[in-house]
Amino acid sequence: MIGTATNSSPYLAAPAAAAIENGKNHFVTLGENGVSLATEGAAAAGILLPDTEDKVAAGESVTVQIKDRTLVQVGAAVTAGDPLASDANGCAVKAAAEKFIVGYAMESATAADQIIHIQITKSGFVPKAG
Repeated sequence: MIGTATNSSPYLAAPAAAAIENGKNHFVTLGENGVSLATEGAAAAGILLPDTEDKVAAGESVTVQIKDRTLVQVGAAVTAGDPLASDANGCAVKAAAEKFIVGYAMESATAADQIIHIQITKSGFVPKAG
């Protein structure tokens, strides 16, 4: 529609659905009650910003980056160019069959807990093998 405003911001503010600890740079999902750390292979809405507090109470507002390039914490070694999905803790790992690709690694990480750049793409689920 002509004259309809769109929000082109790469950020979304929403309440935490439950308490979140050490969630900065982790994948999150968005549901009816707010934001939660993503589970393994979940269709993540985005990534909690690097300045997210270490402890966030349920109902407290958090900011999620939902597009573009940002930082993410990895749960295992990854290589630049790898499609990335969430592990059980909301960390980035190489996407496997039937896992949701949140984005692509812009640099490599040699071990878990490293912080790397990711291009958020929300590319859908990796097809089932075979």
